[in-house]
Amino acid sequence: MLVYGRLKKEFMNKLEIPCSYQGGKQRLAKNIVDIILRDNPQLLEEDDDTYFYDLCCGSGAISMEMINRGVNYLKIIMVDASPWGLFWKKIGDTTFSSEVFKYYIDDIPKDITKIKDYAKQMIQKPANDGLFDNMIYKFLILQSCAFGSTATWVEDNQWKKAGGLRDYWLPTEKSNRRSPVNPMMPMPNSLFERVENISFQLDDIRGYCDDINNIDIKNNSIIYIDPPYNKTCKYGYDLDYIEYIHKINKSNVIYLSEGKQLTDNAICLSKGRNKGGINGGKNKQPNEEWLNIYNKT
Repeated sequence: MLVYGRLKKEFMNKLEIPCSYQGGKQRLAKNIVDIILRDNPQLLEEDDDTYFYDLCCGSGAISMEMINRGVNYLKIIMVDASPWGLFWKKIGDTTFSSEVFKYYIDDIPKDITKIKDYAKQMIQKPANDGLFDNMIYKFLILQSCAFGSTATWVEDNQWKKAGGLRDYWLPTEKSNRRSPVNPMMPMPNSLFERVENISFQLDDIRGYCDDINNIDIKNNSIIYIDPPYNKTCKYGYDLDYIEYIHKINKSNVIYLSEGKQLTDNAICLSKGRNKGGINGGKNKQPNEEWLNIYNKT
């Protein structure tokens, strides 16, 4: 199985996450993977059977960076309880259809000023209406339309959102930002290309849509956890990560992202950024970013 992964990756193009979401690690993925691979170079060895668990993986920024850096994707297990977990599951079991996704991409208005209204209408309908088992295709579009990349999820077949929708915006004379803001990030064709590339290259990846407490962890594995940060915006899911870490076998090395230091050998990745709003206003101070390390020898 791992041999197949080695042969296949010779033909791989660079992978990108489908789209961003608030709390995702696309900005920090390179630094996080630098640290994990520095500590665990065996992940890059083809004849080594160490597994990497990407728990609360979301849009897959860490796993995509791992694969782009040469880690065999068949060593990676991706788990998330949100629709992201379903996306990775369907990629891995080859039930995600690029043809069906293209159908939904082509249905998005070509007039970008109408995309927000299109997304509003989609939100008001059931998440899965039975056509093509279509929730996951609509999810990717709605998450790309999310203002500030805030999370989109499903409860009782209804869409839930932690924030609003993007709008097409043009700068004014008083705006700090001088370029337009699109109603989707990425825009439809780019979203399709990213997803199609993932679908083509990562069939057989192990993806699970589940609570991480239900996942059997192999001994001597490398684990990365990116839970909802304490005291930040909630998005339908929660995790007592301290309790979870305590119950995992001590032979596993665990890396936990959080907005504060929890271990003596934690690494501060970012002190936060002061960002100006599109109209020149200042947003509140962002959270710090810490990579807390457990069971490292």
